[in-house]
Amino acid sequence: MDKRYIAMIMCMMVISVSAQVKYSLEDCKQLTVKNNRKIKNSLLGIESSKEIKKNAFTNYFPSVSASGFGFTAKDPLVALNMGGTPISFLNNGMSASITATQPIFAGGKIVNGNKLADLGTQVSQYQAKLSENDMLLNTENFYWQLVSLYEKSKTLDVIDAQVDQLLKDVELSYRMGMITNNDVLKVKLKKNEVASNRINLDNNIKLVKMSLCQLMDLDLTSADSLEILTPDIQDVDSPVKYYVDHKSALPNRAEAKLLDKNVEASKLQTKIKRADYMPTVAVGATYYRENLLDNWSSNGAVFVSVSVPISGWWGGSHSIKQQKIQEQIAYNDKIDTEEQLLLQMQNIKNELDNAYKQILLAKDAIGQSSENLRLNNEYYKAGTVTLTDVLDAQTLLQQSRDRYVETYSDYKQKQFEYLQVTGR
Repeated sequence: MDKRYIAMIMCMMVISVSAQVKYSLEDCKQLTVKNNRKIKNSLLGIESSKEIKKNAFTNYFPSVSASGFGFTAKDPLVALNMGGTPISFLNNGMSASITATQPIFAGGKIVNGNKLADLGTQVSQYQAKLSENDMLLNTENFYWQLVSLYEKSKTLDVIDAQVDQLLKDVELSYRMGMITNNDVLKVKLKKNEVASNRINLDNNIKLVKMSLCQLMDLDLTSADSLEILTPDIQDVDSPVKYYVDHKSALPNRAEAKLLDKNVEASKLQTKIKRADYMPTVAVGATYYRENLLDNWSSNGAVFVSVSVPISGWWGGSHSIKQQKIQEQIAYNDKIDTEEQLLLQMQNIKNELDNAYKQILLAKDAIGQSSENLRLNNEYYKAGTVTLTDVLDAQTLLQQSRDRYVETYSDYKQKQFEYLQVTGR
């Protein structure tokens, strides 16, 4: 193959790799908001509720209906005998009419129906916000899980390099007759353990990448090529700066707003139910033309319609009372759920505070385990500790580093969740 052709291919591969997009956390969130199908469905729900609102508004306008009728009879419909002379007519005919009716008073059903439809639009908007919050929280969680897995991979690289060096040392000592083959086998077993951990880690990374792609509506088959920007995880802010008064934050939550709208909707439904048993008044006009006797004629009329559901008042009183009970149930649900939301805020705050404290402990543990490994390496070379002590020290260092990245990831997830549950 032409060397220039090979060089060109290699150059293109380098450019492709260097141009690979790495997504920041903010990039992932923006793609989720833009592409996620659940969020799209919630936005479609808003559009659907707007159409319902527009439909309810048409009830303010007159209802117009038109009808037409035509016929041709086999025999005349009218046959008379007048003084021995047969007379028949109405062999065919046609008629057409149009009627317009304008409601004047409907007990408030139209007004309150429009208010309820408008309320439905607001509810769908808050529900869309909840869907967005859920998907963003999932995105945040998967992102930090991926960061945690990448950091664990770096730790494995460090441990793997240490085990490789230790294996060289023990193999040299074995050849010199200073140790038995048992020590060499111990190090090789440790190396196999590291390799096994890497396989599990790579599988977890792939699964989390696929989950992140699914949220952002990216092709799942491209998950292997998905890369994220890994932030510095050495420094962490104190959670105190994020704390707010929970009662003051409660009205900012979409859940709390939905509870208010549920109570409001229940009151409107009571008014609509009451309107079913009130008089209705409408005015209208009608116009018609007919041709029954081979002659077109027309007429028109205006009218007033009053309807009073007298027989429905008895049963209607119970229906209204039943709806008033539903109002009280909605109010009780509101109070109960608000208390649960406050408990949720406090619980997430406690978890955030706990995660921060765990980070500080894990950070100290890394320093202690690193020093422990350094000392054990020196003592092993001096012959004062066994190889098992060195391997145990390496395990402790790996565990402490993994623990730190896990607690850091958990802290960042809880931090975002706390901001969400306090309406930010």
